[in-house]
Amino acid sequence: MTTATLPPEREVREGAEPSGVPRWLRHATRVVLHFLLDAAAVAVAYRLAYELRFHSAAFAAVFPVRGDDPGWHLYSRLMWAIVPMWIALFGYDSKLYSARHRPAADRFLMIVRSAMLGTLATMAATFVYSRLAYSRLMLLTAGPIAAALVTVAQALVLRIDRWIARHEATSPLLLVGGGKAAELIRLNLLERHPGMAIHTLPELGRAEEALEAARKYGSREIVLTRSQRNAEALALAELCESADIDFKMVPDLLELRLGELQMDDSLGLLAYRLQHTSLTRANYAAKRAFDLVFSLLVFAVAGLPLALIGLLIKLDSKGPVLYRQKRLGHKGQVFEAFKFRTMHVDAEKRLKEVKVDQGGFFKLKDDPRITSFGKLLRRFSLDEFPHFLPVRRGEMSVVGPRPLAVNTGEMEELMREFGPTAKKRMNMLPGITGLWQVSGRSDVDSQQRFGLDMFYIERWSLGLDLEIILKTVPAMLFGKGAY
Repeated sequence: MTTATLPPEREVREGAEPSGVPRWLRHATRVVLHFLLDAAAVAVAYRLAYELRFHSAAFAAVFPVRGDDPGWHLYSRLMWAIVPMWIALFGYDSKLYSARHRPAADRFLMIVRSAMLGTLATMAATFVYSRLAYSRLMLLTAGPIAAALVTVAQALVLRIDRWIARHEATSPLLLVGGGKAAELIRLNLLERHPGMAIHTLPELGRAEEALEAARKYGSREIVLTRSQRNAEALALAELCESADIDFKMVPDLLELRLGELQMDDSLGLLAYRLQHTSLTRANYAAKRAFDLVFSLLVFAVAGLPLALIGLLIKLDSKGPVLYRQKRLGHKGQVFEAFKFRTMHVDAEKRLKEVKVDQGGFFKLKDDPRITSFGKLLRRFSLDEFPHFLPVRRGEMSVVGPRPLAVNTGEMEELMREFGPTAKKRMNMLPGITGLWQVSGRSDVDSQQRFGLDMFYIERWSLGLDLEIILKTVPAMLFGKGAY
């Protein structure tokens, strides 16, 4: 996880107004620019699709034009209905304008989804209104062009927004308490508001002391992240109200179950419930569909190179092409995983001679058990490709926590180091690649590996999977941390 450098603490005169661009103006500028540039992108996409359909010889050679060119004026009138409809889909279906801070991959998937809906809605509307006047192929072609142009438009607006953020007027904030929740709040705020001064108190003592610190730094907001003294927390809330200072409190449960806490009003009053880190049926189906499509593409593109790797393994050393090993899968189910063999056939017998304890994971640089060709396969992670076989069977996923071996005691070591929380790794299908694999691979220590696995499980999305897959390619090519 990246760390942020905190701005130096500085004295701020109580009641002084922060200088710079007001926060409301920054938000309004971003939203207006999104509306204008997205609308322009959709209109340009339809014009490009029109030119491609009726004025491109190469396109017409593949898809001949039947009938006469109706002229752009027919479609230009349609833009007055199409563009507002697309903007409404971006705003209300994908919520693209209500929140700036989304992962880039998630934002792209939302744009693609809205573009598909916009294309279908446009075709349905034109079919009902005038089923013969408009080219269906042209309307279909406009969809992916619009998705690409809107993605560029969104990225441009966010770049402008980041520039404005450097000149944004922010008030100092006081963080009282510590732990994971406080660190996450601090990193998030500094990412969104780079100029914000964030001051900290390690723990809540007397409520008056916290209020005095807030006045000293000119803070207009106090965030309490952890406190075992409920009476003092309530007293601080009362003092903040009388001093016209915003007060927010993060429940202590977040420290233990960060990412799993959800609001629940089924009791007739506000309560919190723990949402276990396991995919819902809809999310599981979406992830499974993605895995199937991706694995089929891999086998279609890389089938011959993989067969050549198998032949070279045979020529390099004695033994089978594939290495089979029992692994722990979803909910602890045991399955058989496959990798290209990179070690000599007696590798497991010599395991105790070379094993280096790394908190449940163990790898050794210059492992003498690895074959000469196996070193090359490991460096570029080519030995992992047979894992797509259990992906097709539904025993693994393309992205997920690393599958633990059954007979090496990896799960037991994780349980000793991290307690029952270690079992949460099995709430999701194990994966070929994952968050820690693209963050340094074997150079990442066990604490960081476990933390990254938990982060992935608690914040899974298709966008995050896509982002990890895109980062896996350079990680494979450069081979950093691979051995």
